[in-house]
Amino acid sequence: MQTVAATSHKKSLSVSQTLHAACEKHPALTPIIEQFTTLYSARAKLIESLADELAKDKNCPAPIISEERLQQGVPVLSDSDIEWAGAYYSEIEESLFGNLETIGTLEPAVAQYKKAIAEEKVSITSLLRAALNSNESVFSKSAKAADMEPAALLFITQQIVSCVLGAYAIVHNEALSKIFWREAYCPVCGSFPDMSVLQRPDVDQSEYLAGGGGKKMMHCSCCSHQWHFRRGTCPACNNDEAGAIHYFHIEEQTGERVEYCNKCNSYLNNIDLRNSTATPDLAVAPITLIHLDMKAAQKKLKPLVHSLWNTF
Repeated sequence: MQTVAATSHKKSLSVSQTLHAACEKHPALTPIIEQFTTLYSARAKLIESLADELAKDKNCPAPIISEERLQQGVPVLSDSDIEWAGAYYSEIEESLFGNLETIGTLEPAVAQYKKAIAEEKVSITSLLRAALNSNESVFSKSAKAADMEPAALLFITQQIVSCVLGAYAIVHNEALSKIFWREAYCPVCGSFPDMSVLQRPDVDQSEYLAGGGGKKMMHCSCCSHQWHFRRGTCPACNNDEAGAIHYFHIEEQTGERVEYCNKCNSYLNNIDLRNSTATPDLAVAPITLIHLDMKAAQKKLKPLVHSLWNTF
């Protein structure tokens, strides 16, 4: 019996290639998608640069992986102070903020953010810590001090922390990839996924199983770490009853679909790589699924993670 070709032979797309392919597939969404091309291309370069720096940074803590804590559902970084990450703020501001200003109406918010940090109206460390711990009260209080909308303050801070933790996940990928984890939130930083991915079958999986094979992986909305998650279980409410998860896709785009729970009405977009010849850059892939977000909004479904492009 033949086996499926190794996944390593498949082509991995860059950020710009991923977004370009999405524009070709969904021309009507081009004006929206193109807004993020420069930003996410800059993010990719910045994360690569930060990874090189973090690998040499003695203040950056190595992940302490405790099997007992993991079994209790405690993410690796939940016990770590994010203070070390604040040292990279100036570099991130210089590399990223010019691109953030081109997104929608964010330019005034970016200016206010920089001013608030420079004048010490808010602490970058406290913002990063609040983003990691999903502390809404800190953002509400800090937004008033910075004279900003809480949503804008949160989005910009998320961009900063995701760059730092994205680099962190790269540096420590070998150790983090071996974690056994059953929760729907990220085992590294505790953030929820912004999409799921059906991987291609393993190289030693039989052709007979290829059609339904492949692991379901969650992609972290913050650090881009991926982890295996149970099919047929809702990541929002853990509903795992038979038929709990429903699906729909648009027209002939069967490789992209919405998975939603019939109990809590939450949804998560999914990319199916089993029959594809190229792997998109997963950090930017959620933006290419705006058409699914629009359809989900029409059905009054709730995204697991809110973003600029799925909040209507």
